[in-house]
Amino acid sequence: MAKTPRISYLLVAFLCLVTLFSATAFAKEKKKGKADFDFAKTSAFMREMETRPDFPVATVLANDYVFSLVAMGEKIDVGRQNAVIAYLKLAQQKNGGFVADKANKTPSILYTDIALETLGYLNATNAINAGSVKTFVASLKNPDGGFGFSHESKASILATTYYAVHILKSINGLDVVDKAKTAAYVKDFEKKEGGFGSVKGAGAANTRNTYLAVFILSSIGALDDATRGNSVKFLAATPYLDRKSSERPELDEQYYAIKALKELKSGDRVDKKIATAFLKKLYIPVNGGFGPLEGYGSTPDSTTTGLRILAEIGKLNAPGAIVAKK
Repeated sequence: MAKTPRISYLLVAFLCLVTLFSATAFAKEKKKGKADFDFAKTSAFMREMETRPDFPVATVLANDYVFSLVAMGEKIDVGRQNAVIAYLKLAQQKNGGFVADKANKTPSILYTDIALETLGYLNATNAINAGSVKTFVASLKNPDGGFGFSHESKASILATTYYAVHILKSINGLDVVDKAKTAAYVKDFEKKEGGFGSVKGAGAANTRNTYLAVFILSSIGALDDATRGNSVKFLAATPYLDRKSSERPELDEQYYAIKALKELKSGDRVDKKIATAFLKKLYIPVNGGFGPLEGYGSTPDSTTTGLRILAEIGKLNAPGAIVAKK
């Protein structure tokens, strides 16, 4: 029997190794491709609003635009920065509050908070009158320790109280808050099982209201250890930390779960794998956006929330709002 030359064995072995390496590399590349988000597409999706003649269109969209681009590490040219700042300056009304858009003339605590946050990202808070903002927020203060939405809707709710404290903290105006009354007001939303809900007394807790409440309490120095522990316990049972949970996760709730854990000084409990896996299900490869729920199309607002989550878990920049100077 003729012997096969040694060179043939070496060649076969070499080809086998090349094939194995190529297959492994391809598998890794394929896996990597599935894990990545195409931020070039995301950028193009968010920059679409630049083409509109009334850019930036609305206070919320201005916030979405600025946060998203900064988070993705992109520069906003001076012209568009100035357009956003000019738009928000016009959105501030005589009483110091901000409106949702040019068609709306009723200032509210919500759009005031969004406007100040946007200006903070651009380091342009000095472009508006911070003193009149403080006056506007103070005018919505109620005897129960909470704050209202607007002069037309002054009843206290947890969300509007959060917006007020968030604004006042950013402009060094927390002296407006009656800390004892506000702490008592917020604590009434706490649930026996831990966490906070949107109504007092009976009802379920959720991550959004838990974040709003712990932010307020933390900001005014009223976050006690019992509340901190009960809130972390509640968050541990949600689908954002508990892999066995049968509850359907939601984009906004995912974001607030992460924010709440960080405010509770339990940021090490954030499960980045759960957050990333969830975002993959909401990602729309066609345009690079994110939907609010699985199976839904992308919107600028839900895309911004997706990017906020990625920033919170360290996969993007985390632009911080600049505190206004007195």
